Amino acid sequence: MASESSPSSQRSSLERYEDGQPRFQGCSNIRDFEFLGKLGEGTFGEVYKARSKRDGSVVALKKILMHNQKDGFPITALREIKLLKMLSHPNVLRLPEMAVEKSKGEGRKKPSMYMVMFYQEHDLSGLLENPNVHFTEPQIKCYMLQLLEGVRYLHDSGILHRDMKAANLLINNKGILQIADFGLARPYDEKPPQPGKGGGEAKRDYTPLVVTRWYRPPELLLQLRRYTTAIDMWGVGCVFGEMFKRRPILAGNSDLNQAQLIFALVGTPTEETMPGYTSLPGCDGIKDFGNKPGNLNQVFKEQGPLMISLLSEFLKLDWRKRITAVDALKHPYFTSPPLPARPGDLPQFEDSHELDRRQYRQKPKPPAPPNGAAGESDWSTGTGARAAAGQSSRVPAGVQRAGPTPRGDFRRAPDDGLPPKPSPVSQPGWPNRKNDNRAPDRRHTGRGEGGRPDTNGHHHHLDGGAGTGHGGPENSRYGNRSNPNPSNARRRSQSPPMRDRSREDSYHLYRR
Repeated sequence: MASESSPSSQRSSLERYEDGQPRFQGCSNIRDFEFLGKLGEGTFGEVYKARSKRDGSVVALKKILMHNQKDGFPITALREIKLLKMLSHPNVLRLPEMAVEKSKGEGRKKPSMYMVMFYQEHDLSGLLENPNVHFTEPQIKCYMLQLLEGVRYLHDSGILHRDMKAANLLINNKGILQIADFGLARPYDEKPPQPGKGGGEAKRDYTPLVVTRWYRPPELLLQLRRYTTAIDMWGVGCVFGEMFKRRPILAGNSDLNQAQLIFALVGTPTEETMPGYTSLPGCDGIKDFGNKPGNLNQVFKEQGPLMISLLSEFLKLDWRKRITAVDALKHPYFTSPPLPARPGDLPQFEDSHELDRRQYRQKPKPPAPPNGAAGESDWSTGTGARAAAGQSSRVPAGVQRAGPTPRGDFRRAPDDGLPPKPSPVSQPGWPNRKNDNRAPDRRHTGRGEGGRPDTNGHHHHLDGGAGTGHGGPENSRYGNRSNPNPSNARRRSQSPPMRDRSREDSYHLYRR
């Protein structure tokens, strides 16, 4: 009897919440929403802020662009939708429904599709670029705990995000952080990370053309194909340091420069610190990377030894030994004073998205990985090529606008999950490389492997649970503390392509 009921219970856990309500509502008509303004746009999608006419809730609508009608619905968008329908965690964005806009009087033109997600007031990148926002250490610890809980859930569920960066982390005014932009995500065919055993080794090849450059780990720069969940943990470490410095800590303008910045910060690789690195394809023809000891302690000297200890674990060159999310959650940094704030005790801020960031600065964004995922974009407004300022903000046909675009709207760059591209720079070959005829590093353009590189390097997130009151990981980890704070301005980035099929087996539910 148990074996017969198991598949049914698994299916139920994937399709419905514990209270029996369906996770995915199906497909609505776009006329059920009142458009409030455009949040962003890019090669792979457009994002709008809208209000549901049924219940008055504010949502983000991500329009999935089909550049070639003959090709049909983008496979990368299908992968993202399939994954999001299966995932259920307070710190991972939700996809409650889809919406369709049927064309009128245009013959056999295919209808337009929208992903409907809860509106989030901010993305982390936008908050860090807002000069009026200052994070305290209890606030940073609160966000980091939520990020690690979300990453642990993804990895335990057999999912690689592959575009972990500040622009892909949405935050609402209830203090809840959610991981967004799954355009580059894919099922992971290895066992989930085990406590105390690091990232381990993968048994099969994956595309190395993932992760926004500024958040790309050294093994991907050296073209490792058998990578693991450790690539996401490197991105978590970059975000961790970014929250203190208020700017990306490794903002390279080419793959070579990115590697140089990494090795200057954490030290030049050796067979002790990164075993087997010389055999990676990216090292072909390289005699050495010099001899740098690294200056992580100096760069973060104001943050204290426990913060530096955790950051060094995230930024470990040897991906096999890089800390996992489950082990990072147990690090003494989170139990030392000042204790993490509770999500509900965090201050509220004015909307901070990519579009809003434009008023603060006009700087290049990090290059996204080649082949971004289709239809992905960040809520934040792009300042890069993707979020070209002069592009039309026309609302879909037949839809009435409620009024001018609010200042707080987000603009979603075409490179959801893809790193923002820096200003055009020639891509020099690796030092001492023989016969290096490689083409310049492609900018990240869309989600999904095989996608086009993003011209703007920005992503707009359309998910989140702004109005859900998920409550986040409010447990004994969080102390009820008031906060001190860092400062200064920063830049933003974009993501790479998404790859491969969606996972159809059961996913673990979040354990509170």
